[in-house]
This record gives sequence, structure tokens and C-alpha cells, in this order.
Amino acid sequence: MVDVNRYEKDVHYEKARSLLEFDDLQSFRYACLELRYFIEAHVYQQLLAGAEEIPRTIIETWQPNKAIKLLSDFDDLADKDLRLSIFSEDGELKDTITYNNISIKDLNKLYNSLGSYLHLPMPKKLTDYIIDKNKIVKIFDQLGKLTKGNLMVVKANYEFFPCEACGQNILYTQHYVKSNESIACQNDSCRIEYAIRTSEDNVSFGSKYVFECGVCHKEATVFFSKIEDGYKFKCGHCETEYTFEMILRGMPVEQES
Repeated sequence: MVDVNRYEKDVHYEKARSLLEFDDLQSFRYACLELRYFIEAHVYQQLLAGAEEIPRTIIETWQPNKAIKLLSDFDDLADKDLRLSIFSEDGELKDTITYNNISIKDLNKLYNSLGSYLHLPMPKKLTDYIIDKNKIVKIFDQLGKLTKGNLMVVKANYEFFPCEACGQNILYTQHYVKSNESIACQNDSCRIEYAIRTSEDNVSFGSKYVFECGVCHKEATVFFSKIEDGYKFKCGHCETEYTFEMILRGMPVEQES
């Protein structure tokens, strides 16, 4: 696994601090860039710390706000502050370890706000264009809490089932199945989608439409996510070819008496 310390987020934070000591436009712009790097480093450290378990599609999502949004679908602690208290055998508090995080809502807002300053102004705004230093300093101060504490990851209880199309394991958590109606295979070359069915003590996943073949009268199947106008497939028993066709029907409005 890649060493999480390779993302030296504090370096970017201190570079932003030094740039904010100046009062020119370019320094403000580069301070925004360093703060974006800081946010990215914070998120990527968190992802790599749990990389052995979390879905690869999340690890490979390059925008930190989108990556954490995906992770939060599986883990409800993904954007939460964490606190670990250590007690002796007789109940005496020995130490407290904290991990400061940032909510998805705030992460998305700050990341996009900083990004808006990295582009050249449109011609109609060029004459009066400025970067408000006070706004950047406010963001800098808001992100300051992420420089304190220790990296902690509470591993979610990941479960899996094999994909019917490609055979690779599809990871999920109970938090995910309670919050979503479907899940896609995490293999980028597959991405077959499964409907999630839950009951009080069971969860199941379905990916296929099942029907009786009109020729051999045996069970034929097709993946739901493959169904579209013009899609062709064959019965798995007699090789009869089927084609989906979209039919548009108009229903006349009933005449009022």
C-alpha cells in the first residue's frame, strides 16, 4: 500500500500561509491552489489508510469531494470527527486521540470556492476583477483544524457477493444497502447494476430480467442494465436471438361526458 505520509498536507497549508502574507493577485491565486492541494492530501490520506478494504472505484476517484461522497455511501463516519479515549484497567482516562475531519457539505463548498479563483476572469469581469483576501483567509482558518489530531480510520464492516457477469467481488456495507436501491459492479469494465432487496434479516441482489423463451420454453435471462432499444441477446439454451424494441404508444384522453 502507498505510504499515506507521501501526501504532506501540512506542507501545502504552510505554503498557503506564507503566500497570504503578500497582497498581490498572483499570491492569492497560488494560496488558493495550495489550499486545494491541502484538501486533496487530507482526503487521499484517509482513503489510502483504508485502501485494503474500500472499493477501488472510490480510491480512483480523483476529485476529493466526489471521493468522500462515494465513501460516505458505504461508511457513515467518512466525513465525521473521530475521538478515541484510552482507559486503564481501573477506568482511569490515560489518553485521548482525535481526528478532525470536514463534512461533505463544507468540503464541497470550500473546494469549489477555491477552484473558482484558479481561472482567468471572463472579459466582462476583467476590469473590476479581484480576489478577496478576507475570503481566502476565512477559508484558511476554517481548514486549520484539519492540521491538528491524528489520522484514524474506523474500518467499516464490508461484505461482498460475486458479480454474475464478470465474477469479481462487489463490496457493500449494511449502511449502503439501507440507503440505496441499487449497486453497480465496481469493475470498471463491467459496471452491471444490481437491484437491492432487503427484509428484516436478509439482503439480496438481483441483476437479471427472467422470462420464458418463446421457442424452447426454458428460462431465459438478460441483465437489467443492458436493456435498451436495439440491444440483442440470445437464449442461453436454444440460442434464439431476441432484440429489444422501444414502442411508443399514445393513449387518447377520454372524452368528458
